[in-house]
Amino acid sequence: MNKNPNQSVIASPANKMSGTKQSPNSKDTSIRGLLRTDGIRTGSKSVLAMTVVAVALFSSCNTDPQKPGWAYFPDMAYSQAYETYSANPNFEDGQTARQPVPGTIARGVLPDNPAVDDEAFEKSYFLKKYYPETPEGYEAAGAELKNPVTLNDQTLADGKKTYEIYCMVCHGEKGDGQGSIVQGGAFPPVSPYSTLLKDKQEGKMFHSITYGRNLMGSYAPLVSAEDRWKVIYYIQKLSGMGRYQSQPADSADASANAKTK
Repeated sequence: MNKNPNQSVIASPANKMSGTKQSPNSKDTSIRGLLRTDGIRTGSKSVLAMTVVAVALFSSCNTDPQKPGWAYFPDMAYSQAYETYSANPNFEDGQTARQPVPGTIARGVLPDNPAVDDEAFEKSYFLKKYYPETPEGYEAAGAELKNPVTLNDQTLADGKKTYEIYCMVCHGEKGDGQGSIVQGGAFPPVSPYSTLLKDKQEGKMFHSITYGRNLMGSYAPLVSAEDRWKVIYYIQKLSGMGRYQSQPADSADASANAKTK
């Protein structure tokens, strides 16, 4: 039989021992041959599996908010809502529609508060309706708007609390304009109340707190209308302005309390 000089014959240890030669077309069942061929197959499968996983990961990344992709355990991310008038086993009465909690105030309705003058408080509560954010509205508020909240020790205590939360960082503990952010250089110096509020009507103060003025922003979203009036009382006492002007603090408190009794 003619041999092809370009073909190599791999002899297994068993063939060497028996003295026989392995045909080029026969399968190599030796340990080396099995490891070599199975290793190639195993490596190919691993590469294929890693490729599939990588493609899946990259294809799952999507920046389009309209296509969020698959959601795993969607019942944990999206609660099943009950229809308004359907039965609901979570409540004792079995109804989904609930009553408002006690004390709920409907939008556009003033709370029932005997400590305030209803008509005056309505104008301050709905300030934008009566006194717009204009120079004319500012002047009109100063001429017409009066503090409707009853003045007493509790009112001043509430006003002080609000002042310390929102006002003191700029205007200072004593109302001298030396608040912490002013001393730190974050804002320019603020005029002391004794200068800033001289002869300023409390209606203008309320207008300024509601809409904001100069560098001061609006505090209407943070402070209720009633608390705005309370802090005005405290600012007047702190600065000796308004009803406290040219009066000792004790006598002013006494006269105010006597007036409200």
